[in-house]
Amino acid sequence: MGIIELSKITVIRGRNKVLDGWSISVDSGEVVCLSGENGCGKSTVIEAAAGLIPLEKGSCEISGQLIRDSQGRRGRTNFGLCLQDDCIMGDELVGERILDAAGHDFDIASLLKNWGLDHRIHDRVAMLSGGQRRRIALLSGLIPAMISKEPVAILLDEPDSGLDDESVEKLSETIRNLAAGGHSILVSSHDSRIISAADRIIEFPFSETKGEPVKGKFTPIEKGNSRNSYIGHRLNLRTFSGFANNGIAGLLVLGAMLALLEPAQLEGRMLTAFILAPALAAGLCGNPIHRLSLENRSHSWWSTKSAILPHAIFHSLILCAALTILASTITSEFNLQLILAGAFIGAVTESIVGLLSQATLRLSRPNAVMIRLLTPILLLPWALVVDTLSA
Repeated sequence: MGIIELSKITVIRGRNKVLDGWSISVDSGEVVCLSGENGCGKSTVIEAAAGLIPLEKGSCEISGQLIRDSQGRRGRTNFGLCLQDDCIMGDELVGERILDAAGHDFDIASLLKNWGLDHRIHDRVAMLSGGQRRRIALLSGLIPAMISKEPVAILLDEPDSGLDDESVEKLSETIRNLAAGGHSILVSSHDSRIISAADRIIEFPFSETKGEPVKGKFTPIEKGNSRNSYIGHRLNLRTFSGFANNGIAGLLVLGAMLALLEPAQLEGRMLTAFILAPALAAGLCGNPIHRLSLENRSHSWWSTKSAILPHAIFHSLILCAALTILASTITSEFNLQLILAGAFIGAVTESIVGLLSQATLRLSRPNAVMIRLLTPILLLPWALVVDTLSA
């Protein structure tokens, strides 16, 4: 059984059956290159192997772990991925992104120097040129294998796109070196230099030839301690997206209520509702990192790492608690129970709205789905909390 295993998969996109009962197995130390015209199904194979698209039939496994099957079951394991989109949020830092992809600390300066990026290690990805950004996306896909002595699967979808000749040559050499270390690589490409690095070439529609690549030499990068990314919280501190998207909404609701109501005259249920309303409004805006992850399909790359997309839920608790404290200050009604309830209501509401949005991300036009029409139902638990606390 191969490290990468696609078993009789059928994929339908729109009205077209792109793959029909298609199978492939990539063994340890093998490089398989998918070649053919645009639109023939190369990217579909890569994305299916990564578990990013639904299957009508069949299943995909990596390193013996089910990644996705036709019944919708999902699994995750350690593998490298580089799609045609860079899948990087512009506010990520260059060095930070590679370390997050590796999941471990290591001497990143040497790696970036080898690829001509050491001078950009602390820069935001948005500040890079297109070619530099593509190199970061490529390294994000290669690094899980570069630091591993055990076989790791690498999925590369036209990784040479946007690279200069020197980088393509380096990529071709790196692919052979990783194969020498027992890693399995499934790559799609039109470039003859990448094709020549393959042990097998699958020319769509599905003719297979053997390659005669040169042998490489694998020297793994020494890795240090495992690393927790906390990317959502880091980005939230860097961009203030939580305050911009959620906090401002809470302040606007509080301002509107002040214009319409006299806080000193409120009591009972109306007083409790007044204090908790800003936190609810902030929560209804959803996951503030979600908007950032839409850039260059970053959410797709992160979904292969974890079932939960990047978020800043602890910051949301603090923000909603602060909004509740501000409302309490205006009414002179300080109550620890109310403050905790506001923080909890806001954070839970944000999480639910975020999950609703996340459920549509794999669709071709996620913004066209009116799933946000379901969010008014979240007023019900808020109303129940208001009723309980006011009693």
